[in-house]
Amino acid sequence: MKVSKKSLSTQTGASLFPDLEVSPAVEIPPPRIAPLRPTQVYDTYWRFAAERQQVFFRRFRGEAHPWTTDPILQAFKFTNAYRASDRVSQYLIRHVIYRDDLPTDTADVVFRVLLFKLFNRIETWELLEAAFGAITYSDFSFRRYDRVLTRAIDQGIKIYSAAYIMPSGGSLGHSRKHRNHLALLERMMNNDLPSQLAASRTMQRAFDLLLAYPTIGEFLAYQYATDINYSNVTTFAETEFVVPGPGAKDGIRKCFADTGGLNDAEVIRFMADRQEVEFMRLGVSFPTLWGRRLQLIDCQNLFCEVDKYARVHHPDVIGRTGRTQIKQKFRPHRDSIEYWYPPKWNINKFVLTHANPPSFGPSPTVVTENLSMDLHTYQELAARTDRSPANDRNDLKAVIVPLLGLASEAGELLAEYKKFLRSDGSYISFQERFAEELGDLLWYLANTASKLGLDLETIASKNLEKCEQRWSELGSGQAFDDGYPDGERLPRRLQIDINTVHDANGNPRMLAYYKGAPLGNPLTDNAYERDGYRFHDVFHLTFAAVLGWSPITRALLEVKRKSNSVVDEVQDGGRAKAIEEGIAALVFAYGKGNNWLEGTASVSSELLRTIKSMTSHLEVSRCRTAEWEHAIVRSFAVWREVKRRGGGTICLDLDRRTIEIKDG
Repeated sequence: MKVSKKSLSTQTGASLFPDLEVSPAVEIPPPRIAPLRPTQVYDTYWRFAAERQQVFFRRFRGEAHPWTTDPILQAFKFTNAYRASDRVSQYLIRHVIYRDDLPTDTADVVFRVLLFKLFNRIETWELLEAAFGAITYSDFSFRRYDRVLTRAIDQGIKIYSAAYIMPSGGSLGHSRKHRNHLALLERMMNNDLPSQLAASRTMQRAFDLLLAYPTIGEFLAYQYATDINYSNVTTFAETEFVVPGPGAKDGIRKCFADTGGLNDAEVIRFMADRQEVEFMRLGVSFPTLWGRRLQLIDCQNLFCEVDKYARVHHPDVIGRTGRTQIKQKFRPHRDSIEYWYPPKWNINKFVLTHANPPSFGPSPTVVTENLSMDLHTYQELAARTDRSPANDRNDLKAVIVPLLGLASEAGELLAEYKKFLRSDGSYISFQERFAEELGDLLWYLANTASKLGLDLETIASKNLEKCEQRWSELGSGQAFDDGYPDGERLPRRLQIDINTVHDANGNPRMLAYYKGAPLGNPLTDNAYERDGYRFHDVFHLTFAAVLGWSPITRALLEVKRKSNSVVDEVQDGGRAKAIEEGIAALVFAYGKGNNWLEGTASVSSELLRTIKSMTSHLEVSRCRTAEWEHAIVRSFAVWREVKRRGGGTICLDLDRRTIEIKDG
């Protein structure tokens, strides 16, 4: 589709954009990407993303305005290709989340993020800081915050951003919008939402927690989950989950004549997976955010922005809303931004040195001197030398080529090592040849990932995280009940006496005592054989000692956290206890098939994966697999000795994370 000044006049009225000259792009037929049927706006999506990102880097390098020859980008305001690069997001990251003078505990960070995002306006945050100094949760007061915001509104000062339309929240009982939102924030904090978010293992879970509150719709819940994920409270992959907003839905309708049964979220995921291919096809260079690909939320935002851009560039393509104008004109902001991104992205070193980013597309620059080779860049460049590319993302048969390559190269690697062993030191080119074979393996590994739509850098990062989870040192204990009254905390040190008695038929039963009083009910093996399951309370006690977590032990000691009804129900309630009992039974069965872990200090990754999955919504999800492994191995060490003796005195120290059986 070619768009000229004449077409703008006939489609939208000459008075709307009288001075705008729109040059047509080189016309390329839309790709065949069944089941989707793209329109010409589909190519505009990618061209817009590339040029908008080029504008970002031209500004970043300090080049002079206007930064682009695109008349639409010159005339109107558009967000960045990467959401985190926008002014408000940058302010949130640098001045709200990562501030040296503000507390870094979970409650404070989540409080600040939610407070900022409820208004989503930098000036409102600075207004509150001017009134109260450093903003912390401990100093929060509904009445004082209301007084400042009410005074600002009465003076005609805007306190809300126009980026999101926040519902008034009348169900929270106040006549004024901002009071309802302060009340909402108060409710979230009183319900211990920060701890629940920190315990969430998936973005979907965090989304569900936020969505449960009044005035928070699906799109806002997704945006808030993303903002919280900029912090260290959560570590979700942004490729996990997406919720399209109204603007994105309009953009999708303009980009595709038919989505072939895919829902909007699936279309956004398709775009994220396909980005490298499309920039290459169109011959446009897309400079990444220092190796970071467009994430799902970025692709969602781009649909929203292309919906606006197409109102001028493709005026004959009408979306769901029928809008034909772009409201906001572009005016350069007088304040520059010192860009800073979440440290866990590992790109701030490039930001500080103004390193050139790697690009998708036909850029002649492969790797710059300022930017060392990273896995994402390698994967991108390796894809350019693929002589058996997949014709379609869903063509999984194409993966057989790199898979066979992996197998054959592994054989050649072993062959090189065999030569080295036989040479008795005379094979002087061994390291060079071995390195070459490792390089071939890496190429096939990258190619396999590319054909499956996987990112090698993400894979490597998750693998390191997995290794860190599994093999790192224990560190300090998880005090999940810090801040609760003494009567609701697990004792930091305690002794449990365990004895064995026999009934009239000679069947053994386990009795436990705490401070001389019975602890729980007498237990039998509940099995045809006497396998010692009656002593399985040792597992619960070990979980309490090593992990700082055991709903069963809390119930037995009557230290449930009843002062917080949500925590009492979710973390200390019946379901949590049933899960712990299930884990104890699972661990016991595993031990039974592995000689009760005699002489071993490790357990299978499959067992640990299952346990992590079972506890993904609980606070103990914060414990690493290394901690679970230590707890399981230690529990069997104590259990074996208790079984051998028929009882004993068990000593727990939750501060030192130890559990021992008393000598004698």
